[in-house]
This record gives sequence, C-alpha cells and structure tokens, in this order.
Amino acid sequence: MPRTVYDRMESEILGRSLVPLRQRLVEGALIVAMIFLLGYLLYAAQFSGTVRWFLGFAVIAVIAGYAWLFLARRTSEPAPLLRPAERPRLRTGELRALASVVHRANQGLLYSQVAVTTRARDAFAERTRLARGLSPEAMRRLGRDGAALREAYHDPVLEDFVYLRTPDTDERYRWVREARDRGGFEVAFHEVLDRMEAWR
Repeated sequence: MPRTVYDRMESEILGRSLVPLRQRLVEGALIVAMIFLLGYLLYAAQFSGTVRWFLGFAVIAVIAGYAWLFLARRTSEPAPLLRPAERPRLRTGELRALASVVHRANQGLLYSQVAVTTRARDAFAERTRLARGLSPEAMRRLGRDGAALREAYHDPVLEDFVYLRTPDTDERYRWVREARDRGGFEVAFHEVLDRMEAWR
C-alpha cells in the first residue's frame, strides 16, 4: 500500500525528534561510564602506585586545560603595529595668504580688492613683458602709455586694467572704485581675468 504524504511527514517528524533523544542517551551513558571509571580508579589507587601517578597527571592535565581555556577566552589578538597617523599639515605660505586676500575681496573689502587687482596686474604685466621681449623698465613705460597699451593689447578692458598713470596708491585704487561703481567688483574682475586668459 503506497505511503501518503502525511505518513512521510509523520515519519520525518519522528525521525527528527528521535535524533536529540539518542544523542542525550549516548551522552548520559558516557557520563555514567566516566563516573564508574573514576570511582574504580580512586578505589584502585589505594593499592597501586601507578594508578596514583596516573590520577595525579590526569588532575594536572584537567587543571591546565581549564586554565588554558579560561585565559584563551579573556585574551585577544593584539592590534597590529602601525605607524601613527600623520597630522594634517597646516598649509601656510604665499598661496594661503593670497587665498585669504581673495576671500576678503569677495566680501567687498576695498583694500583686499586693491591687493588682488595689484597682484593680477603685476602678473599680467610680467606675462606681457616676456611675450614681447621687453625689459622691466620698458614694461613700466608701456604701462604708463595709453596709446602703447592699445597697440599691444587691442582690448579696451585690458588696457584700462593695466594702465597706471603713476605708481601712486591712488592710481591703483582707481580701477577698483570704477569697477564698484560700474556694477560690482566681482563681475568686472572676472571679465578681466577671462580676457587675460584669452590674450595671446
């Protein structure tokens, strides 16, 4: 007679429940056997020195094994030896100083705007000098001559930016004040930078 699905399920459930029961019975039988063996050895130790020695070594081995397990649970792998993490270096110097001046210029501070435009003007004048093969003195004369600047750049924005009638501080403030009045320092200065990048 063929087995039904329910019969197979019942046999599987019974099989699973019998496995732990058998395991417990085997473990119980081993424990009882160990107790009987230990009792016999203790009884025989009264009459045999060899048994006494065996029991002594067994006790020492059990104590050593327990101590090893106790210590192994409490210990952990030491952290690997690594070099200490490097502290971030404080970036100081000319570039950091220029970045802070540019930040203040963006906030609308007049002196910082003059300092930024002065640096940009000097850098662009040096580029012009090298491109035209001029001496420093000849470049200074070119910067004071509007007609010569017009011929060198062919760009009214660059001409006005580089033009310095005199090396006085008031003349350096001139372009910044005019840029602020025209519509904002940032807009005018970005236009100058774009034209500087495009100039050949």
